[in-house]
Amino acid sequence: MALTMEVFAPAPRNGIGVVWVVSSSGRSSRDQTLQESFERRIAPLLEHGYTVFAVIHGSAPIFNLQDQVNDVRRAVRFVRHRSAEFGVDGQRLAISGSSAGGLLALIVAMQGRDGDPTADDAVERESSSVQAVGCFFPPTDLVNFGGSAESIVELMQKRDGSVDPTFQFYDLDAKTGVRRSIPAGEDVSRMLKEYSPVTHVTAGDPPTILIHGDEDKAVPVQQSRRLIERLNDVNVPARLVVRGGVGHAYPGWEADASLIADWFDAHLRRVR
Repeated sequence: MALTMEVFAPAPRNGIGVVWVVSSSGRSSRDQTLQESFERRIAPLLEHGYTVFAVIHGSAPIFNLQDQVNDVRRAVRFVRHRSAEFGVDGQRLAISGSSAGGLLALIVAMQGRDGDPTADDAVERESSSVQAVGCFFPPTDLVNFGGSAESIVELMQKRDGSVDPTFQFYDLDAKTGVRRSIPAGEDVSRMLKEYSPVTHVTAGDPPTILIHGDEDKAVPVQQSRRLIERLNDVNVPARLVVRGGVGHAYPGWEADASLIADWFDAHLRRVR
């Protein structure tokens, strides 16, 4: 599967780009961008003048979390490299997503990486950092998933004895490029920690807003609270909006993208 994206350009444009990670339980496809619910969630961003880049990453079960993070990182670099063509400022990019898409967005946001100036590929010379992030009901701590202090993998195994392919990790032989599956145990815990946004919080992280229902059974609201607490500890601008009495992907959640648009306005738009 190719890494692809669709570009939604408003009129007029404010010159700022938002990378929206299209993902649901590690699955990503163009069909998701064709749904009315997707149009509703990006509508507030377009109304505020943001150009939205809907990134469709390699999908489970063929591609796992490691692959998907690499895809999203590549997408940010690509948008930055082609920013003039897209009519956006390459130094003012934001990232968004919901649920699994929020996890991917936050991993990339909390681990902004410089480009490789020696790379043959011009895209890889670009930074993958973003300047603001806004997500809905995202996992943030895969090691402690909820109040049970169990990992997301342990909870999956307890539920039905299997682990979603998204969380089946591998080690890569740097010389041969051969992948070696990582069996359950300490090595998996190591990977879950590495791919948890809370692990990588620093004072240099971008301003972050999270929106979450307090009765979410799929991704406990504790996940958003934990990340916001970490960001507050290092004085990164951060806001958590908790919607009372609602669960995962609560009815009408797409309209709350207006809060993300307002957040991006506050942190990315220049005062004239």
